[in-house]
Amino acid sequence: MLDNNVINDIRNSVDIVEVISDRVPLTARGKNYFGVCPFHDDHSPSMSVSREKQIYTCFSCGATGNVFKFLQDFENISFIEAVQWCADLAGIPFQLTRTHEKKNEKFQTLYDIYEIAQKFYQNNMNSKEAKDAKQYLKDRALSDEAIKTFEIGLSLEKGNLLTNLLKQKNYEDKDLLASGLVGEQENSMQLYDLYRNRIMFPLHDARGRLVGYNGRAYHGETTNKYVNSKESPIFKKREILYNYHRAKEAVRTKKCVIIVEGPMDVIRAYTIGFSNVVASLGTAFGSEQALLVRKLSSNVILCFDGDEAGLKATKSALEEFAKIGIDPKIVRLEENMDPDEYILKYGHDAFAAKIANAMNPVEFKEFLLKANMDLSNSVDMANYANAMMEEIKKMKDEVLREVSITKLSEDTHLSLEFLKSRIGQSNEPKTIPVFEQPKKKLGKYEKSERNLLYYMLRFPNAIRMYDKKITHMPTDRYRDLGFQISSFFRKYGYIDVADLLTELREDSETVSTIGEISMLPLKEELNVDEIEDYLRNIKEYNEKILMDSYRKELAKSDNFDRKIELAQKLVTYKKRSEEENGRD
Repeated sequence: MLDNNVINDIRNSVDIVEVISDRVPLTARGKNYFGVCPFHDDHSPSMSVSREKQIYTCFSCGATGNVFKFLQDFENISFIEAVQWCADLAGIPFQLTRTHEKKNEKFQTLYDIYEIAQKFYQNNMNSKEAKDAKQYLKDRALSDEAIKTFEIGLSLEKGNLLTNLLKQKNYEDKDLLASGLVGEQENSMQLYDLYRNRIMFPLHDARGRLVGYNGRAYHGETTNKYVNSKESPIFKKREILYNYHRAKEAVRTKKCVIIVEGPMDVIRAYTIGFSNVVASLGTAFGSEQALLVRKLSSNVILCFDGDEAGLKATKSALEEFAKIGIDPKIVRLEENMDPDEYILKYGHDAFAAKIANAMNPVEFKEFLLKANMDLSNSVDMANYANAMMEEIKKMKDEVLREVSITKLSEDTHLSLEFLKSRIGQSNEPKTIPVFEQPKKKLGKYEKSERNLLYYMLRFPNAIRMYDKKITHMPTDRYRDLGFQISSFFRKYGYIDVADLLTELREDSETVSTIGEISMLPLKEELNVDEIEDYLRNIKEYNEKILMDSYRKELAKSDNFDRKIELAQKLVTYKKRSEEENGRD
């Protein structure tokens, strides 16, 4: 059983603003910090981070939590792993074992199957049957160290070795088929290995769990050179980037992520010191992958293959990144080469120079236009100038706009004054837009509930007054939060919203309500008279609800004595209300 006090001490040892700003650019505005929310398709800063309360809330999608919750969702890790991460960051000698962590029972069998498959494939790579595969990797200049680091394995030619091994371990046929590693023959219904005679590159999810494979043919095949695992409950190609889990820290250190197409490109770059590289696995780059990348860095370099397919993939990725407000830089490699081939032929320095001098989107547009136009032709020159002006209009960086206009003037011999008059000012706002919470007209009762909860999240005295006067909110979600605040205070003797969020980490609805309440623009000091007003309003509303139920029961009841009792209650309530209104 985890000690709650220890967990809260660990949370208090790190600053949520520092943790989040390492991953998402934040801008100070007043007492809080604002940034683009990484948990939805956000284009303007809608996430507020409070250093005082040590929580974050997105006014758009409602994402709310403390530092543990942020790390869980951003890094795709468990609560226990988030606690351990904070302990490591703070230098607290604390080790949480897997016995503390709940297993994902729903898919644990599939993860276990993949662990067995991985050992099987790696053992194969060390067998005598691996002679040709090892020679292939050697010919591709892959060292034993690289093979070990990237856990490269081998599926053998015989078609049921892995299947038999898994069946011996008593896994059910339905789980073997669901894994995407095993297939079933239509006529005989016999199970067989889907991967045969391929070099196996393991694929991991963002949490580092093995979920699939990229199988590489190595006997000179020209079609289906790479085959990804079939999609399964734990493997969705659109949500996977090869080497993502391994590249995380390197990306944060270098503040840049390089995206290539295949595993060999990643491994080759890694062996010459580029550890901040991930691969799209040759599939169409999608929105899910773009959001995954944004979690790592907004400084992105696309280095896809130099052929037409690579150019098409580059354009597609640029479109996906544009949707989430990222302008990647682009590297185009000569001679239709992929990064693996380029590095082998030209070496580290040439590749490093390519990365250092990657084109921005405007330069890339210029590169594409010039490749298809004759700038000595006046019509082509005019088309080129118009197309480039449209691109420059989209630019957010004013310095880059000025440089691009100057460059265009040099290329086209058009005057700076003419170009600037045609391009005009940037359409982008020069300051970060302030997100204003949508205003909703509230009645005095609901407003009293919300405001009371705001002060209960901050002041023990407000909780004591609540416990003494009402202990019950009319609105369901506010009632649940009031109960949780009161229970937390009775249990621990203090109130802290970040610690309360840890306690309620499994209750997403109440956590969302905390986010809504904690960001209300109310005064920070406690005014007892105001609290009394809120309590009086809530009590009045509770009584109105109760009296309404009495009226309904009175209208339906056939019991004479009960009708008399209900009528007396209603008369008493009416008399008391008139007296109180008279005093007001």
